Amino acid sequence: MNPELEWDGLTEPLTRPTRGLSKRLEPMAWAEITAQPDNPPPTLAPGIPQVGLTVLAGPPKVGKSLWLTQTAIAAGGRALVVFEEGSLGGVAYRLRRQAAALAVSEPALHVLHRQRVRLDDKRSVAALRALVADLGPVLVGFDPLNRLHGADENRPSQMTPIMDALAGIAYDYGTAVVAIHHTGKPSVERRGGTFDLFRGASSIRSGTDANLVLQAAGERLHLVGEFRDAEPLSMYLRLDRDRLTFSETDAPDASKVKAGDLLAFVRETGEVGAAEVALRFGCSRNTAKARLDDLAELDSFTGPRGERRWFAR
Repeated sequence: MNPELEWDGLTEPLTRPTRGLSKRLEPMAWAEITAQPDNPPPTLAPGIPQVGLTVLAGPPKVGKSLWLTQTAIAAGGRALVVFEEGSLGGVAYRLRRQAAALAVSEPALHVLHRQRVRLDDKRSVAALRALVADLGPVLVGFDPLNRLHGADENRPSQMTPIMDALAGIAYDYGTAVVAIHHTGKPSVERRGGTFDLFRGASSIRSGTDANLVLQAAGERLHLVGEFRDAEPLSMYLRLDRDRLTFSETDAPDASKVKAGDLLAFVRETGEVGAAEVALRFGCSRNTAKARLDDLAELDSFTGPRGERRWFAR
């Protein structure tokens, strides 16, 4: 398919045909549907569907980019990572350290560095699709999402075409696409579960096959995932800051949550729920509630969704 014919306007889905063209609709019968494998879709790595769109979100400097590049180097096939921030020297330094740590002498990794790839520009998308078709990568990474478009991140009508562009690359070329995104601090608009911390329009979270959040949990990092076609993911990681690589580790001991650390977290955040404390310190929600109640310096109220929230007096 000619990529120039796949996007008719910057605010339309990729699947909309160009004016003047018609497409015959071809529904699948039950026999064709059930001929598909009777297993959950395969994954390229924990949390990443082998074919589909994944968004990895987290606070700044938590290690999202390192996680993406480690996954790309260890992917077992060609990978393409699009960097739209940071220096080339810094990117090369991190990649060399990670490749050496993973004992991969010549990774099948290709990089686009600050070449102004724009997912809201049809010519840029066409050039990107042509490159993906030529390379045939098993993984295409984008870092970070907000540098790859000029749309208003908070408007679904503007972000839906961006997500469609990413999903189109995944489905049309049978590859894993991973976009790095950011979370915001808990607020009135972002109360609830972990994934409610995604910054921007809901279409960023809903237009995916997998959503991952990477956050600090004491001395560890906690990677949690929600999926369209798989069970939720929860795993703890440790970052080796010399090798710049992650390894899986045990969950932290909830009994080691110190009152001072918990109070500092509440004051820094403004107000917290048990879910945020559980994620930050790697404990259960019931343990989080008990430890919050133990702190005399805190008070609580019931939020609009019926969720109890704690704040410093």
